[in-house]
Amino acid sequence: MHRIVLMGIMIVAASLALISCGGETPAETTVRKASPSPVPRAPVEETASEAEGTVVDRGTEVFITMQDPGGSGEYLYDPPDLNFSVGDKVTLVLESESEFHTFTVEDLGIDLAIAGGNVDEVTFTFDSSGTYQYICIPHQELGMVGTITVN
Repeated sequence: MHRIVLMGIMIVAASLALISCGGETPAETTVRKASPSPVPRAPVEETASEAEGTVVDRGTEVFITMQDPGGSGEYLYDPPDLNFSVGDKVTLVLESESEFHTFTVEDLGIDLAIAGGNVDEVTFTFDSSGTYQYICIPHQELGMVGTITVN
């Protein structure tokens, strides 16, 4: 009799443990997809922010694809080299193919983490000339590096 009661208690406890561990759904993430072409577009004078009704200057949009073996086959940025002038305001639109990547420019204080298949962006005004290296922290040793040259 004690075995039956003990077995029943164990089954109920195991069922409660399984129920409490499952059933949660992940939070939704809103992602804006970039243009399929990673080429610079014409300067954007000003765009209206739909949410706040304010005017935002995004500068020139530049699309960068973060490629990987699950997508195009190699770890690399496309394009790998960017050229700007002092005073240029640029919105870098970064699309990660299928793996987690970062877009890190340590000397400029830029550090974005982008999950596979997602898009993120950063707007930056270049206020001094120089050459800056950008890297993907987890894939730098595999060749995922690029250069920003500001004249």
